[in-house]
Amino acid sequence: MSLRSQKASESSGLRLGEPLEPPSKSCVRRWRVAVMAISFTRFLGGLSKKVVEKNAELLRSLSFVTVDVEGSGDERVPVSTWILRVATLLQTDFKTGIPGDNVDLALRTKVFGANKYQKQPAKSFFSFVLEAFKDTIIIILLVCAVLSLGFGIKQQGLREGWYDGGSIIVAVILVVVVSAVSNYRQSKQFEELSHESSDIRVQVVRNGRHQPISIFELVVGDMVSLKIGDQIPADGLFVEGHSLKVDESSMTGESDHVEVNAKHNPFLLSGTKVTDGHGYMLVTAVGMNTAWGEMMSSVSRELNEETPLQARLSKLTSYIGKIGLSVAVLVLLVLLIRYFTGHTKAENGKSKFNGSKTKFDDVMNSVIEIIAAAVTIIVVAIPEGLPLAVTLTLAYSMKRMMKDHAMVRKLSACETMGSATIICTDKTGTLTLNEMKVTEFWLGKEPIESDIAHNVIRLLSEGVGLNTTGTVYKPNPTSVPEIYGSPTEKAILSWALNDLGLDIENQNKCKVPDGNEDVQAKLEETGLTWLGLVGLKDPCRPGVKQAVESCKKAGKGHVVAVTGDGTNDAPALKEADIGLSMGIQGTEVAKESSDIIILDDNFTSMATVLRWGRCVYNNIQKFIQFQLTVNVAALVINFIAAVSSGDVPLTAVQLLWVNLIMDTLGALALATEQPTDDLMDKPPVGRTEPLITKVMWRNLIAQALYQVAILLILQFKGISIFHVSDGVKDTLIFNTFVLCQIFNEFNARNLDKKNIFKGIHRNRLFLGIIGVTLVLQVVMVEFLQRFADTERLNWEQWGVCVGIAALSWPIAWVVKCIPVDKKLRTPSSTS
Repeated sequence: MSLRSQKASESSGLRLGEPLEPPSKSCVRRWRVAVMAISFTRFLGGLSKKVVEKNAELLRSLSFVTVDVEGSGDERVPVSTWILRVATLLQTDFKTGIPGDNVDLALRTKVFGANKYQKQPAKSFFSFVLEAFKDTIIIILLVCAVLSLGFGIKQQGLREGWYDGGSIIVAVILVVVVSAVSNYRQSKQFEELSHESSDIRVQVVRNGRHQPISIFELVVGDMVSLKIGDQIPADGLFVEGHSLKVDESSMTGESDHVEVNAKHNPFLLSGTKVTDGHGYMLVTAVGMNTAWGEMMSSVSRELNEETPLQARLSKLTSYIGKIGLSVAVLVLLVLLIRYFTGHTKAENGKSKFNGSKTKFDDVMNSVIEIIAAAVTIIVVAIPEGLPLAVTLTLAYSMKRMMKDHAMVRKLSACETMGSATIICTDKTGTLTLNEMKVTEFWLGKEPIESDIAHNVIRLLSEGVGLNTTGTVYKPNPTSVPEIYGSPTEKAILSWALNDLGLDIENQNKCKVPDGNEDVQAKLEETGLTWLGLVGLKDPCRPGVKQAVESCKKAGKGHVVAVTGDGTNDAPALKEADIGLSMGIQGTEVAKESSDIIILDDNFTSMATVLRWGRCVYNNIQKFIQFQLTVNVAALVINFIAAVSSGDVPLTAVQLLWVNLIMDTLGALALATEQPTDDLMDKPPVGRTEPLITKVMWRNLIAQALYQVAILLILQFKGISIFHVSDGVKDTLIFNTFVLCQIFNEFNARNLDKKNIFKGIHRNRLFLGIIGVTLVLQVVMVEFLQRFADTERLNWEQWGVCVGIAALSWPIAWVVKCIPVDKKLRTPSSTS
């Protein structure tokens, strides 16, 4: 290809100052082809250089390492000729592909690189720790802890004075580390899912056999089969095909589809998509050596996208946080006023503040303790575990859905699927097996059930063998033939091979002699004789009937899920609330337009996705009920105690421990509940329905009132009832409060059913977390008295604490007998 420069005298009339007209599309296209040709020649030079530099025997015997594209003088070398030269250089046979053995693949990967992209480095664990430490509340707590540490050491010496401040620091670090570990693990899990979602399958020809491989296993020299909807997996050259058109908008920004052929434009770019026709390409560059690879290396997928449910929870968190802040400010003011007016008593009964007689260090230490208590109330009040719970349940459900043959591409689809009320499903391949089979053959006007005449069989074999885009691979005469192609092609070829005795290798192309060469002649499409009609059947998948009935029972509305597998389904998949594409028969265009990929193309898996979607929403509601119960109880008990007695029964370290149980361990326990069949018996939840339902309010108010009542009785009457010291009384309050939350986790497992233990043996993680929490609570009370500011309890006191906490179970059972109007609003009445 040559480009001739134009002299000034040959100007077409353009003068300075005149506006430039935009170039025509054909002109732009010619320039693009020219640029591609130049890039291709540079590639060939780089190819030769790589072979020489790496001392590779590519591939064992090179006849040449350069290709003359322009030829000599005005003579132009046909495009097909230099494509053949490239194939020879890469030792690729257009019919059988590359050898494809381990040595061959390893050598090609070593010389030309792997078909993988260098991505932006993932966030390290240390970055998650830093993010957690940037929280304003955590910073205030640490400042208070450091000041308390300093004053404590100054007053009591290093050996005794470090406990108060040091305990808070250790507790804060523990909370931060656990939170960072959890977030880091979820981030790694999302990275793995992202890798799996980009691992598409491509059809290649190796050693004469058509076989699907991972896109990451593609090597330079591979022959790749392309059809409508496929993504071009690497840079390459068009070898053969029919009416191949490509959408290059992802690379060039042009919306027009570009025709690719061996005569004018043989270039295929990775990342683009086939919109029409079919063909084969020769891979010439992979991974970072492609234009797409360079672009992808600078792009990182945002894995922490905020889903609609997370957005709603953020608003709820903000609202609850404001209430908690208000209560904390009130507690701070009350405690400060009581302290400086002499109403706060020490353990000996005397006032802690006696005006100028009180040492400055004592005053500062008391003020810091008050501030730390108020700040810790904010820590407990703000439900920071809600976003974590969403992340945990989404990550867990995505992992489990992969095992159930559904790959989630967009996080929001998990929760939205739970609200789906209409499913528009594609029949072929979704409700059916997409395994066509010839069930009838009509010869003329009569169905043939007996033997077919030999001459008719010969004509039918020629008709099938010469008019197919499918292929048959048979390594030896005794092996079972492997058939590749569309379901229709595979069905007809299978029928011809098994019933008609088709020998596809010996079928010739219609040719006419022209001198000493055979030239292919186009067959006139007139005067043809119709041989017969083939009837195909695609049987329904097993379990489809039950799955459809299950989805029908789950409820009719306006949240629409659409399934599809073809390129033509892409617009509908994008427009739907949830787009579900097929992983086996689905095109790459359909997959990229969808939110969830059904890996086994089975409608039964779709019902499973619906069940998991509802499970995600239900698990979040369980955790909201559990956490708000803790929030309400902690706020009320601390506020009333502070106003009435000037002291808070739960210290900063104890509240941080409760926060750890509630936010991280509680979220992990309740977010990993598996879906149950009764989820499909309920109507779908509308997108405008409140997160906190009447049922949840009923449950949490009852439990919160019970906890507040018990803790206030212990606060004001505990010493006289149990005849214990003030320190043991505070420990009883702390221990009872924590155990109430542990028992209430069981209540939260089921929002409206009385049997809270059903299916609990299947959730070993829940039982494990409950066990770990109990053990740690025993350690906190019995062995970490200085750290947790607790006193040891005897067996009788432990029994009282457990008995009080266990009463939450029968209370929950009785409360669930109270009827609640659970009728959902109809779509027409939704504002």
